[in-house]
Amino acid sequence: MFTDDVAPTSRRAFGQVIEWLVWCAAIGHSERITHVFLPLDDRGVDGIVRRVDDEAMCAVQVKGRTSLAYSEIRTVVRRTALDDTNITFVVALLDPVTITLGETIYVIDADAVLRLGSPSNGPNGAEVELRLPYPPRPESKWAPYVCRLVDLPSHLFPSGGAKPPPARALALAPSTLAAPFIPAPPRQRELLGHLAELEVMRLLGEPSTLNTFKSFPDLEEAEYLIRHRPTGNIRGVQVKCLIVPDADYRGGVDFHGPSFAPSPLIDVIILAWREDLGGFDDNAWVIPAIDIARLVSTNRYTFRVPLRISAARRNRFDPYRVERAAIASTIESRVAAQPVPFPSGGSRARSRHRPSRSLPPAVLA
Repeated sequence: MFTDDVAPTSRRAFGQVIEWLVWCAAIGHSERITHVFLPLDDRGVDGIVRRVDDEAMCAVQVKGRTSLAYSEIRTVVRRTALDDTNITFVVALLDPVTITLGETIYVIDADAVLRLGSPSNGPNGAEVELRLPYPPRPESKWAPYVCRLVDLPSHLFPSGGAKPPPARALALAPSTLAAPFIPAPPRQRELLGHLAELEVMRLLGEPSTLNTFKSFPDLEEAEYLIRHRPTGNIRGVQVKCLIVPDADYRGGVDFHGPSFAPSPLIDVIILAWREDLGGFDDNAWVIPAIDIARLVSTNRYTFRVPLRISAARRNRFDPYRVERAAIASTIESRVAAQPVPFPSGGSRARSRHRPSRSLPPAVLA
């Protein structure tokens, strides 16, 4: 999908459309039962396609464009993504008017991307550029990787190195085994951010009255939606992780300004990872997004919310401090009490849960 974090919203949305259409093709055109698994944390693989009967699996990264440049699909792959040679790249062209993929796509293994692509330096570091003729040309070096969209399932597994297992697998001599690939570990901030999300999901999973939904892919401020089952109310959640050496250290969490929306229907849950403890502190913060805009300036590309675990010094965000164990009950009380917004004239427009006029149009219902 599109990896440019500063891409305009419409372009990033088309990247999401392309990705989902690829998953639909992988399942819908398969003659055998096939499933798609999506990552909880983005670490270079957009999804894993798994064929059930023989357990063949293929890790896939999707790339796409909505227009051609000189009769080519032009896209880039981060060089570090190619260190993992077990990834297959699916490159497709989307018609933004009909919201359909072109009948022809490219299915390329990581080795071929590295061997045939053009190295370059981009704003995010070293890249490999792909210039794929469209329509494909038989004389092109990329011709062996062309396939019809309807044939995607059969091309995925050979490209990903997975084939149906033989009736009796032969043992390989140790000398024939390649050295295992050891990927570079995630940066500490990314790893702890992922652990914070898992901890929040564990806490929110305890009350039987709440049902949690994850955004795939994660492109908007509301990473999760929390539905209150008794009322049907829905509230968005974004998870952040404060990383500090100890409780007295004054740190902060950063926000991406262009995608931040001061919504009254979204809460930011912040956990604090203490390096001296090697774990999360018992203190946390649950802050409505609309209040963040009132307390700090958000009209920057990146803005910071300053926080300190210790309550010895007062902080403007102290009123939002909660015990980590109380996160679920805090979210439950808010989502249960909020009015349910629905578009005017909708089937539940006359519900007793009338939206406040100050609330934005219904986008979460």
